[in-house]
Amino acid sequence: MLVAAVAAIRPRGHGFDQPVDADVLARVRAFFPFLPAPLRRAFPIGLRLLQAAPLVALRRPQRFTSLSTDDARHVLERMNELGGPFGALVLGLRTLVFLAFYQHPDVLRRMEIDWAGRAGELVRRRAELIVS
Repeated sequence: MLVAAVAAIRPRGHGFDQPVDADVLARVRAFFPFLPAPLRRAFPIGLRLLQAAPLVALRRPQRFTSLSTDDARHVLERMNELGGPFGALVLGLRTLVFLAFYQHPDVLRRMEIDWAGRAGELVRRRAELIVS
């Protein structure tokens, strides 16, 4: 279930078509133990509801995991529009997937972002200001 959600949420095209889904999924799963207890208990229920969401969003009896990526995105958008617990579920999933995706080393390299290098440069500049 989570695999289908990651595939639907993560960015595609424009240099983002990299084989990082497994790493993103692992990072998302690794975060679950750090969720507050009520969310940890509710999350599996939300995923089961997401599995049945195409019945409401697309008006067809199909599981979320069997949808095409475009249809899965449509279902997620529709659930987000519904708001309430459905919107919160989609927002939480998107947040976790985007954080894991955009912090992946391959994605950072592709976007030419070097956080450690930038931090080192800023420290060097500050040291120059202090010395002068």
